Amino acid sequence: MTVRLLGLNCSPRDNSNSGIMLDTAFDKLDARYPDQCDHEVIHLRELHVEPCKACNVCGKKKDGTFIPCVREQEDDVQGVLDAMVAADAILVATPVYFGLPSDLFSKFIMRTRPLRHQDFKLANKPVGVLATAGRRSGGAETAIIATWLPFVRNGCLVVGNGDGTCQFGAYGWAGARGHIQSDEWGLEQAFQTAERVFTLGGLIKAGVEASGFVSPMVFSYSQGTRS
Repeated sequence: MTVRLLGLNCSPRDNSNSGIMLDTAFDKLDARYPDQCDHEVIHLRELHVEPCKACNVCGKKKDGTFIPCVREQEDDVQGVLDAMVAADAILVATPVYFGLPSDLFSKFIMRTRPLRHQDFKLANKPVGVLATAGRRSGGAETAIIATWLPFVRNGCLVVGNGDGTCQFGAYGWAGARGHIQSDEWGLEQAFQTAERVFTLGGLIKAGVEASGFVSPMVFSYSQGTRS
């Protein structure tokens, strides 16, 4: 069985430490699990991403009919959404800004709302986060947790870095481009997080294939609201 992983590099810089951390994690994963891991990396900085239009017509009509985002033809987001749905698990890499993920991540992740409205198309997908900060205590932990929150809203399963230290994800420590190469522990955490995402993604995929399980999650515009 091959597990399909999607990496989202959310750094606005080319040759970024976040991108290096993501690529290194996938290279180590490929080396340990040859022919079992298929991965793709999308660099959001290379794409045209419009902000959410706040039109409140999002993915699903009140009668239950699925519809695409109204900005589908205006930018490159739909291709990323399709890749997220097709993946068995997702790994996100982001720099840390003021203890939060990048603005690019924040702008993009709001555009995943149609998938939530389309009966939680990302339900039960494992998601791990790699965060790179300029200081060892520079907010990587809070950035990781903040990155988790929209994925929880999408019904995903967020994971940490496994049995290495069982932390929230990977905490990279780097300044200038390429500096992450000197942070051996940060890179090891990145691999551990990728391995955790890979493992859980494989377990879920095998279980679904064996049982034919279909997620019962259905989005409702009225559930949880006040009339």
